[in-house]
Amino acid sequence: MAATPARRHYHSRLHLLEDRLLLMGDGVVDMAGEAVAALTGGDVGRAAAVVRSDDRLDGEYLQLQEEILTLLALQAPVARELRLVSACLHVSGHLERMGDLCVNIARSVEQTPQPNGDEPVLAQLDEMGRHARRLIRQSLDAFARRDAATATRLRALDDPIDRLNRQLFRRLVELVPTTPSRLDWAMRMVLVARYLERLGDHAVDIGGQAAFVTTGRPAQGPAADRDDGRLTTLAGQPKRPET
Repeated sequence: MAATPARRHYHSRLHLLEDRLLLMGDGVVDMAGEAVAALTGGDVGRAAAVVRSDDRLDGEYLQLQEEILTLLALQAPVARELRLVSACLHVSGHLERMGDLCVNIARSVEQTPQPNGDEPVLAQLDEMGRHARRLIRQSLDAFARRDAATATRLRALDDPIDRLNRQLFRRLVELVPTTPSRLDWAMRMVLVARYLERLGDHAVDIGGQAAFVTTGRPAQGPAADRDDGRLTTLAGQPKRPET
């Protein structure tokens, strides 16, 4: 049976919604790259641009949320279409929070005196950033292609970020006793490493949504859906709940 014009219009809106979601994800990948580059290069102007770009990301998030809720209210999707709409709702939330993480990384540039930096630590943070961006891209690709197999592998692909985070912490613990003046910088870098680790966790959870759309089984996130606290800005104030 041929689809009615109303049904074709609904499917068109659904495809456009997903396209906008993936473009939002591309923006997050760019933000992550720029935030880490600003940090490792001590580029305050570049960091400020990342902070400004988050306003655009937030606007896209709000528009997507409105569109998703409208589809739910007016079209009453069922079965796989309902799973897709639900997954888009969750993925957009992950992307919005990932943008906040990028902002926190960028703001560290303004708060951290670069002359006190340690090149091996900055190199590890750069490597963590590259792994995080790769993981985000793969999670978005898995979502776009409904690739449950790749989505399942994302958890293992997140391991290098966790390993680098542990190595970096050990490096900072060794560094501070020999150079006490770097204590404040080291504490901030611990936070930056945590933000990069969280980017990986959110990416894994996006992959989980891809598996959910494909298989219908509930997606269980590794950490991003089970956070136990708040993200803190580098000025020491809570930025927003990370739940």
